[in-house]
Amino acid sequence: MLSNMNGVLEQLGLGALKRAVHVQFSHAALNAQVFLQRIEGKHALNDGLSVELTCLSTNAHIALKQFIGCRVAVDQVTDSGALARTSGIITRATQGQSDGALTIYTLTLQDPTALWHKRRNSRVFINKSVPEISEILFKEWQSKSRLFAASLTLDLSGLSQDYDIRPLSIQMNETDYEFLTRLWRSEGINWLVDEKHVVVAHALQEMAPQKLRLIDHNQPFLALERGVIRFHRSHATEYFDSMTQLVAHRQLQSTATYLQRWQADALIQDEGNGSIQSAHLHSEQHSNESLSLEQAWSIEPAWTTDLTGADQATISSAQQIEKLNQNMTAYQEFQAKYFTAHSSVRDAQVGYWFELTGHPEIDTHERADRQFLIYEKQFYNQNNLPKVLQQQVERLQPTSTLNFLQNQERQGNQLSLIRRQIKLVPDYQPLVHRPAVYPQRARVVGSENEEIHVDEWGRIKVRFLFTRAEDHAHDTGAGSNENDTDSTWVDVLTLWAGEQYGARFLPRVGELVVIDFFDGHVDRPFVIGRIHEGQRSPTKFDVKGQLPATRNLSGIRSKEVAGSGFNQLRFDDTTGQISAQLQSSHGTSQLNLGNLSHPKNEETSQGRGEGFELRTDHYGAVRAGKGMLISTYAQEQAQSQHLSAKEASHQLNGNLNNIKALSEVANNQQTDPLEGLDKLKQFVEQIEQEDQSKATAFKQAMMILSAPDSIALSSNADIYLSADGQISHYVEESINFSTQNNLIAHAQNRMSLFAAKAGIEIIAAKQKIEAQAQSDGIDLIAKKEVRVISTEDTIHITSPKKIILTGGSSQIEIGNNILFKTGGLFKAKAGQHRFESGANVVAPKVSLPTAKTLYSNKVNYNWNIKSEGTKEIFILDNKNNNVIKTKSDQLDTDNNISSLRFYTSQETEFTALAFNSDYIHMKQEISDQENTDELLEEALNNESESGDVYTEGNLHP
Repeated sequence: MLSNMNGVLEQLGLGALKRAVHVQFSHAALNAQVFLQRIEGKHALNDGLSVELTCLSTNAHIALKQFIGCRVAVDQVTDSGALARTSGIITRATQGQSDGALTIYTLTLQDPTALWHKRRNSRVFINKSVPEISEILFKEWQSKSRLFAASLTLDLSGLSQDYDIRPLSIQMNETDYEFLTRLWRSEGINWLVDEKHVVVAHALQEMAPQKLRLIDHNQPFLALERGVIRFHRSHATEYFDSMTQLVAHRQLQSTATYLQRWQADALIQDEGNGSIQSAHLHSEQHSNESLSLEQAWSIEPAWTTDLTGADQATISSAQQIEKLNQNMTAYQEFQAKYFTAHSSVRDAQVGYWFELTGHPEIDTHERADRQFLIYEKQFYNQNNLPKVLQQQVERLQPTSTLNFLQNQERQGNQLSLIRRQIKLVPDYQPLVHRPAVYPQRARVVGSENEEIHVDEWGRIKVRFLFTRAEDHAHDTGAGSNENDTDSTWVDVLTLWAGEQYGARFLPRVGELVVIDFFDGHVDRPFVIGRIHEGQRSPTKFDVKGQLPATRNLSGIRSKEVAGSGFNQLRFDDTTGQISAQLQSSHGTSQLNLGNLSHPKNEETSQGRGEGFELRTDHYGAVRAGKGMLISTYAQEQAQSQHLSAKEASHQLNGNLNNIKALSEVANNQQTDPLEGLDKLKQFVEQIEQEDQSKATAFKQAMMILSAPDSIALSSNADIYLSADGQISHYVEESINFSTQNNLIAHAQNRMSLFAAKAGIEIIAAKQKIEAQAQSDGIDLIAKKEVRVISTEDTIHITSPKKIILTGGSSQIEIGNNILFKTGGLFKAKAGQHRFESGANVVAPKVSLPTAKTLYSNKVNYNWNIKSEGTKEIFILDNKNNNVIKTKSDQLDTDNNISSLRFYTSQETEFTALAFNSDYIHMKQEISDQENTDELLEEALNNESESGDVYTEGNLHP
């Protein structure tokens, strides 16, 4: 048996020069062993090349893997004697029957993009356009696969448009072919696998890599070398190839396309220019409008770029909708009318156009309508074999379904055509041409040393866990760097998202989140939640306990950024220990409500009490701008108003009556009545509810402390009580003052004490009692006996002028002289009477301090802006800018003039500032060198929106 197939054919008279079809393998050993008998296949624009080769060999032992991956060039002899080349890669080999002399081998030839079907991957591309992604993947294939690099080149010269830079493009469990063609379809980019040399000079010409041409408009489609194809009958005696049959096809398509999508940055459902009617007339019987065959699509939301433009991605706009709408409309028009043709033109090449002549109907059209673009080709061809050899082959392959076996002609093709001027775009269906996606995990990433990395919308960046470093080396690892380069900004689903209100729980760097995809589109991820897995245990309240032991606890615990502190809202639903807690670990600051218990390590813990607790290890402040009630009166089940102070009101009302009665007694006894009773009455009135249909509310910003039992005020240091008005004390029993040191009382005006029943006692257990009237006299008046007693020493009564003692109708006057006066008996008893010469007595001089008269100052003012809220007046010393006096006031209904009196130690030049505001803070210290008038003038020029009022006056004391 001859092992060289070519030698056998030479002996049979079928040398290389007499063959209609030639084959060349890159594996040289196969060229001598394999003869190509038949070729049948399909080549299509936006698809690819797939050809079946039927080969003969005298060697029945060729290993099939010798064929796999082998580059092959098939040359068909044309009517001009040239060779039309079709090349590709063997991707499948089958050994058929053998009769001992000949063996059938069936090979599948595909273009190099078939390799893309064999690699599936998941990866991300950040801020890349579709042409850029295409180049990246193409270069990656060239660097990793020698076969691919030798078989295919990329030609982008057919792209004329500016393509959007997409913030994020994800390949998700897709083959590279599925991923790239999906991107091309979405942009309306055609892809064509073309030969570098469509026609070659001889069959042994070296194989050149094919070209992958990306085309976005019709101009790059070239004309066939022959330029013209003639329409003519087919006959074996014909010298030139021709088209033998042309069939026109029309089919009804949608007449309008409508697209809409969500535009997040504008908060609208963007629909571009709305529904676009097809320019193609589908029917002479009905207009497109009357057919009303609209395809209305709701597609994935528009992408949103970095809000600062840092990513340099293309900002989404209605132009993208318009472009997609036009492409989808163009595809409908392309499908509405096309042609199929049968021809014998062996060099008819997909992606090329020609002019048809000789057709009785086509020739009546304008030249432009006689030019056709080939977008698909099904073809067959075969070599002529000697009859004996042909019969032998047919016995080895009796069930062949190849078309040419039922056809008398040895070669032919069927062409799918459209007129050259019709825009050609790939089919793109948004719901079909995309991968199936499901919720998946991702890890939150951020910039260096940043635990919470978000943008203005609260979006985060993530690393998709499927990414591998080697797949992202082209972009310095972006996608697998574990930092903010791994993705674009990703939306975070929140429980509540209002305009500047809602719920905000921002994922932190390192957390595991669950990703889903808007409208099922892989390039529109968003975060739907977070999960605890592995060592990332569920929330531990108070950093204690472990599930399931603490399963009765629920709530929220945060973590201090770059620290160990936390905040938490904890709900304890443990039976018998139900409570709620709001806590910040800083200073162990807590608000505890309910049946309080210690933090839980187990299901239960030791109790701490009942009710509520507001506590901190640091500072505390309680403020209420309109009033505050602190009460220990019970209010069962919170059934009354929260500001109900009726108990305090009743007590104050009752005590007011008693106070009035005692004050009237004091007045009758010619001493001072109590002051401030009217103010006390007004205070009580402020507590009363104005409208029973409304909730209880104080009429002024007052504070009430009320208790059915005792109130204790205790301090290990000082207690200070201060009021711009009056301080009133009333008790049913006694007011007790006790001090371990001094009891000192000062009064600017007068001091008055009145005891209605049991008298007044002043006792000094040690040291003396001293009473002085430094600028006036002292009156001691008693209805009954007055006694002055010294139990152990002398009683001195001294006057620099005279002493007058009067009793009944008698009088003793002691001065420079001593005079006795009586209308009755003057009787003196003594053991001895002795009268000596005169002697002068010098009365001791007692000096009393002189009380300094304070300067009285008064400011009259009225508010010229009516508004609710507190007004405050500041009195400033013009000399040193110190605050002398402050007073809070409120605007009365009549806008009456009010006044403020204050005292200074000396005549003082001052400035009065009046503010119409509830929030006055005088913090800045004014140096002596600064001019107060200039500062006030500046303040006036910068008058706030609240209507601040400024008043200045230098008043006389």
